[in-house]
Amino acid sequence: MSESKKTQWHPPFCAAMKLELKANKKDLCFESEHTLNTKPIQLDLLVIKKRKKAKIQNEIGRIFRQHNIFEYKSPEDELGIDVYFKTLAYACLYKANAEEENGIRSSDITISLVREGMTTTLINWLKNNCCDIVEIYPGIFYVTGEKVIFPTQLIISSRLNDSEHQWLKALTNKMEEPEAKRLVSSVRSLTDKDDKDNADSVLYLAMKENESLFNKLKEVPEMNEALIKLMKPELDAAKIEGVTELSEATKRLKEGYTDEKLLTEGFDPDIVKSANELLAALS
Repeated sequence: MSESKKTQWHPPFCAAMKLELKANKKDLCFESEHTLNTKPIQLDLLVIKKRKKAKIQNEIGRIFRQHNIFEYKSPEDELGIDVYFKTLAYACLYKANAEEENGIRSSDITISLVREGMTTTLINWLKNNCCDIVEIYPGIFYVTGEKVIFPTQLIISSRLNDSEHQWLKALTNKMEEPEAKRLVSSVRSLTDKDDKDNADSVLYLAMKENESLFNKLKEVPEMNEALIKLMKPELDAAKIEGVTELSEATKRLKEGYTDEKLLTEGFDPDIVKSANELLAALS
């Protein structure tokens, strides 16, 4: 049955971060869902654990300590004051949830807040509360001050260097043609299976959020061929899912379900139409 039309940005973000930091993949452990006590806090959080003496090459990871908590917001979502406090609260609970007293030191935790566009509301609030904000690298702002509990950075992906951070910058609905071509080329150049799987996740989101741009690229023969090869596993999976959904819809129509009932339960309208046509052909 059809899933929600709402784009799921968090899984591609986690994939993009793995690609950004792939030079240190042996030094890092990624936890896209970290459970505190018995229930996870419902935030799009990523926890990246770093080996104690490892030096991270990517400038996003220069601030890293042993436990690094990321909060990501999609282009449509705000990264405001309350999001900052929720992330701060999560970091505090993360520390307090250690197996032994002070098992995780506060100095071993960092917070990274990520969004494509500038978050002026939060930046102004931080400045008004005695925090200093300095753009250490393009798009990467360090937040310091007496009231900052954990080392904190703001990452504004639209300001990041194009060549060094193309994976994070691909999480956008405003992609330009040169960026799209560079993304496809980079995905094709990967050989490691995990890297390719992560890149496929990023590319799929980019294609979905920039549909008209990629439709234009498909008109160029070599680009169309490249995209077909890259997305073949996803296309094959979609075909299997479509056949399964069609079979289930046909079965329910035979049992007396109405079209309206199937649509209410979430079946795709095209699947319902095809199921009716299939039944008519078989009768």
